[in-house]
Amino acid sequence: SIDFIPQRTRNANRIELFCNARESELISASESASGQTVFVCSEYVRQVTFGLSQEFGVARQVSGNYAHFWTWKGNESEASTVTGNLLTAAYLDAQDPMFFNEPSKPVVVYSHDLIAKRRS
Repeated sequence: SIDFIPQRTRNANRIELFCNARESELISASESASGQTVFVCSEYVRQVTFGLSQEFGVARQVSGNYAHFWTWKGNESEASTVTGNLLTAAYLDAQDPMFFNEPSKPVVVYSHDLIAKRRS
């Protein structure tokens, strides 16, 4: 749970994160399509944001479900560098009116390329 300093945020007083599942796998170079060793991991998260509402005495609560999918590969030309990709998929909450139109597919997907370098 993350508590924010009062009067410092507009949309949240507190955020709670729940990790529902985690998985990871190391794929050897002989098994991967790229011919490189690949580390893959995923995490499924539920976020509940609490804040003030327009009605006095009633807290606003917003829930969100999302998943992170990470892939990391070593850089053959530079041993101190790894490259990765973070794919974030956001899903509708069961309380959303559109949930039953598509309960299992993400409604938005973000992809970020990452480069991590070892610092000496």
